[in-house]
Amino acid sequence: MKISFKKQLINPELPCHMDGYADRISYEQHDDLEINSLLIESNEIILIHVLDLILIEKQFGEKVKSILSEKFSISKENIIIEATHTHSGPKVSTMFYPEITPSQDYLQLLLDMIVKNTEFCLNHKMEARAYYGICEINGYYCNRNDRSLPFNNKGYILQFRNHSNDPLVSLINIACHPTVLAKDNLFISSDYIGELREEYYHLNQTPAIIINGECGDVSTRFTRQGDDFAETRRIGKGIARVLAEVKDFREITMDNLSVSSFTLKIDKTINPTVHLYECDDIRFVTIPGEIVYNLGQLIRSQDGKPAFILAYANEYNGYAVDKEQYGKYFESSITNYPYGKADELVGGVLNLIKSKS
Repeated sequence: MKISFKKQLINPELPCHMDGYADRISYEQHDDLEINSLLIESNEIILIHVLDLILIEKQFGEKVKSILSEKFSISKENIIIEATHTHSGPKVSTMFYPEITPSQDYLQLLLDMIVKNTEFCLNHKMEARAYYGICEINGYYCNRNDRSLPFNNKGYILQFRNHSNDPLVSLINIACHPTVLAKDNLFISSDYIGELREEYYHLNQTPAIIINGECGDVSTRFTRQGDDFAETRRIGKGIARVLAEVKDFREITMDNLSVSSFTLKIDKTINPTVHLYECDDIRFVTIPGEIVYNLGQLIRSQDGKPAFILAYANEYNGYAVDKEQYGKYFESSITNYPYGKADELVGGVLNLIKSKS
């Protein structure tokens, strides 16, 4: 197996409109926004681009995939464009306040950085082995609707090492909304995500790429001690310390990679697609938007094989809420899924998994 990775900054020109919550205009930047790219090559390629943005609009995701596929001869199915879901980034969508359009110059910057990172990754592949570890992250976040309700407190680490056993990069899957900062924050920021990456690197000299999973109903609402940058530091660094303490890794193989997909037909314009990337010892599942804990656990609990859930990937369809929770909480009000349709979407994922067994 070979891998490569590349980080670039994607800071906007200021002032700019912000995405998340009500419309705001930012005149200052607190911390850098990043694109972190990872290429994994076995019998096929997986190319993952993770950006410090609130979401990926379908039109933008499809444009990126078309350009990368044409320029580098990579199948669109093998490309994942994902957002970390910070609510303190520049406006990149028309999902909220459609009368305020994103900066076309900024969208072009994002596209340019994605192309550059892809080219770098294709030209700098190195032999690697994969190791999997898991931990519990307690005290920093919980179910945001009712702290007594379940949530995923696990941190999943896929660490790539060279043949001298030196870590090269860690792909980390957690599940917590990056909404520590208050709704009136006017600073551009990655929220706690940037602090997590920085501290993880400081502790073990290994770059970290953070993937958010089933955090649709999970946040720091009941656990945070403030809503400012002191708190993003406390939470980000605290989570990083827990992750950095993981020493019990087991080697896994990522051979026999296969790619499959399922598209749910909702109406003429809304057809969310999920992708399954199945390897010998691990699988990746993309979710086109947000997904709640109950549905995420259906994916993770299938057969004992580790599963990484890549939410906010390729397009955005609001919250995928299961029938049991539908209509009870806020998440059901921002969704493209009528009652029961999110369950059908995850059912499609489960059928893809069963077809590989």
